[in-house]
Amino acid sequence: MRRPFAFALAIASLSIGVSASAQKPKNEPRRPKMPAGADTNSAQVYYDYGIEKLQRDPEEAANSFYWAARLNPLNADAYYARRCALLLSDKWRFQKYYEDDRRTLQSDEVKRIDSLYYYSLTINPFLYRKLDQVMFQSYLDNWAEDYARRNNVSANEVQYELRRWINTTASPAMRASQAYGEGRFSDALRLYADAIQDAKHKEELRALRGRLFFQLNQGDSALAELTQALADMRKADKKDLVYAYESKALMEQSIGLVYQRLGNNAAAKEAFGRALQEDLSYFPAHVQLAYMALDAKDTTTALTEMDLAVQIRGDDPTLRYIYGFSLATSGKYKEAEEQLRKAIEIDPVFPTPYAQLGEVLDKQGRGTEALAQYRTFLAIASQNDLRRKNAEERVRELAAKSDQ
Repeated sequence: MRRPFAFALAIASLSIGVSASAQKPKNEPRRPKMPAGADTNSAQVYYDYGIEKLQRDPEEAANSFYWAARLNPLNADAYYARRCALLLSDKWRFQKYYEDDRRTLQSDEVKRIDSLYYYSLTINPFLYRKLDQVMFQSYLDNWAEDYARRNNVSANEVQYELRRWINTTASPAMRASQAYGEGRFSDALRLYADAIQDAKHKEELRALRGRLFFQLNQGDSALAELTQALADMRKADKKDLVYAYESKALMEQSIGLVYQRLGNNAAAKEAFGRALQEDLSYFPAHVQLAYMALDAKDTTTALTEMDLAVQIRGDDPTLRYIYGFSLATSGKYKEAEEQLRKAIEIDPVFPTPYAQLGEVLDKQGRGTEALAQYRTFLAIASQNDLRRKNAEERVRELAAKSDQ
């Protein structure tokens, strides 16, 4: 059965442009109708609605996750959840996918779906894959129904035997995945350790265990596992580790983030640099280096890194927004305006760039234009958006000036 880290390895060879097209398909999904009284500008509302619909109506859930990502493209969970929903939306394709059917895995449609998972990892390599358990249970239910139908037995009895088999006989790796999905993290760590001892190729399991250590705020243990996972990957034969080249960049990013949590910024910077040595097109490493430079008040380096990231992924609204924000912080308002307008052009329902653009225009004394951007932001932003208060104040002040 497919495991989460294997997904990343299999799709990391796709060009980054694939994840952009998966993010915004040609035929845009319809925007689900939310329950009465819901904040229809809230990405969280769409995400929660998708979770509610996932098992009963995965296609509707996929649409909802799509709009959650459009409203907040910085949310890794929305891309991951959409990928899960799209896989579940086709029962028979999902069964073949979960059983490693080569033709299914190599189909263009499945590659586009899986690219969402890879994209989510570039945003947050340590996201909690809580929906893996939903997919695993769906696979077991489908398998049990099919077996029961073909053998004229009760599906409930088959499901019972499957659960008993998993709890008593299944491999430590499978039981570790089960424990992880159920939130039994101590059991998962123990079972992953058992699985690592038995496995011929240990890198996947070490990476999973290392990421769980990070989620549990055990940085030293996370670093040890991830570093060993990377070493194992470097020793592995290419035939055994498909598309490992790009995955090393993702692993280096993960290691860099662990070093940051441990307070070792010099080692973190080296790890992000190694990610770029593995793959010059790995834009998340440029973003992380830009963040570090901003923290160090090295605006020249920060802007250079963001410019490189945007050159690689010019169609990403979040990169355009972050670059615009960085330019504005440095007082480069004209250049910031260009990036923010591009972010809005790429994703017109992403509210944050409007607020930032309003501030940039405000700083240039272009009050009428700033007022229009603030008003647009307020019209499309969630009621809980922390930027609303400032935008509302500036709207009142600028509107009063225009009336004089």
